[in-house]
Amino acid sequence: MEEWSIVHKVALIGFLGALIFGAVANKTHFCIMGSISDWINMGSRMRFRAWMLSIGIAILGSQAMVQLGWVDLDTTMYRGSSFGLAGFLIGGILFGVGMTLGAGCGQRTLV
Repeated sequence: MEEWSIVHKVALIGFLGALIFGAVANKTHFCIMGSISDWINMGSRMRFRAWMLSIGIAILGSQAMVQLGWVDLDTTMYRGSSFGLAGFLIGGILFGVGMTLGAGCGQRTLV
């Protein structure tokens, strides 16, 4: 069998990552809307702390990959000159309001 191309490798890694994320999200009820709801309505910060931990790990992991030279984030649209902060903020707020009104969660909808 010939060696896999980079496209096939990336697709396989993406599929495996999504499979693991889906299984964990399903078992742990990983949902930002639910975590905020738990905090406000029941006083429980457990799911919110899980969200903060995952954000911290993502930030540390991405910056470690940049420092090791594995990834160049300067080529992404988020670090370019055409970064539309206002558009992203408005879009994020509209998405959050829509998901709340629809009684859903972005990740849980995908799972």
